[in-house]
Amino acid sequence: MQSSQDSDPQTSFPSSLDYIRTPSTSTTGRKKRIALVAQGGGQRGVYTAGVLDSFLDAGFDPFEIYIGTSAGALNISSYLTRQRGFGHRFITEYTTQDRFFNLLKYVRRQQFMDLDWALEIMGPTHPSGLAFEKAKAVLANRYAYACVTNTKTLEPDYFHLFEDDWISVLKATCAIPMLYPSSVQISDQYYVDGGVSGAIPAREAFNRGADVIVVIRTEPVAQDRTHISSTFIENIRSRVETRLPEYLTRLSMDDRFERLSEFHQQLSLRLEEVKLRYKEHSHEPLWAKLKEMMPKSAHKNGGRWLYGGDAIYRLHAMSGQKVNSDMLEMMTKHFHSYQDAIHFMSNPPHRAELIQICPSTPLASSALLSKPFQLEHDYQDGLVAGRRFIDEYALTLNDVSTVTR
Repeated sequence: MQSSQDSDPQTSFPSSLDYIRTPSTSTTGRKKRIALVAQGGGQRGVYTAGVLDSFLDAGFDPFEIYIGTSAGALNISSYLTRQRGFGHRFITEYTTQDRFFNLLKYVRRQQFMDLDWALEIMGPTHPSGLAFEKAKAVLANRYAYACVTNTKTLEPDYFHLFEDDWISVLKATCAIPMLYPSSVQISDQYYVDGGVSGAIPAREAFNRGADVIVVIRTEPVAQDRTHISSTFIENIRSRVETRLPEYLTRLSMDDRFERLSEFHQQLSLRLEEVKLRYKEHSHEPLWAKLKEMMPKSAHKNGGRWLYGGDAIYRLHAMSGQKVNSDMLEMMTKHFHSYQDAIHFMSNPPHRAELIQICPSTPLASSALLSKPFQLEHDYQDGLVAGRRFIDEYALTLNDVSTVTR
């Protein structure tokens, strides 16, 4: 990481407790392509909604590129339609309804998250839906994408927002495995939640030519290097293995032991890969310092795909669903891609400037089943963070942006 003295003096961004800026050597004397990247997080996306509503209040939009994952893509969509309060209303009024997700019905009857109903409310045909034409006008010379995960390759794909199949794209980026019953077909491929392969697609923004990348996070930066305990990993192993007799009774004696051996081998490989991955670079001084800044209660794996406080995994366990090889592959992919994103953001390429807007402590809300007061608390925090960002960065970013207004 280079010192701030190496940065372009015309684009030297001030520091703030709420923002993590990674300075770099920038090219002097030219306009810059600025990207907005929004992390997912389920109902924790209400924090992002607050940040973006503050941006709308200030008429602030120097961005040429927008990339969102899951709830981040939903929030970017309402930002592009200039509908202040839409993200807040969608999360607090619709995702909290029993029709969207009811814990008892999910556990007892395998009634999944009704994402189709929720997204129908966002559609242009609904009286309070998103203003499709307004977004198209805003995007005349800009580019907006949602990240989705290809179920065959487990690699991220990026689809344009506000094109003909944009509702399917939004559905795919939010289709959390285990909570949504199926993958989503787009053209001849099938997709699930973008958080599996691209929870924070900052690298993609750089690959698309961004010089300055503003990332809105739904978790504190101090949680980036959270250690996943061996106990948690072993709990997964134990839960799968305790169901082995149930699986084996369905197999013939001839192939029983062969399948058991293969199953154990694949399970062990995947889980060991996860454990080893989280041991890599464990002594980096940056992460040690960040952890020391936070109370021990904040060292939980907060808000990321599938393991938001372990909540979604616990829901899966309560429902009695099986942990199969496909799910293990997705878990492993998520861990790898998430750490790659963290490494990129803490060590961006030479020409990139990266700023993270993030809560200083874990949000009060959860990925699902948040209480109204928790959602409102996090939304207000997002509003404050957005206003402070405007105060510190707006003039500079507006001045260097390639976007003409």
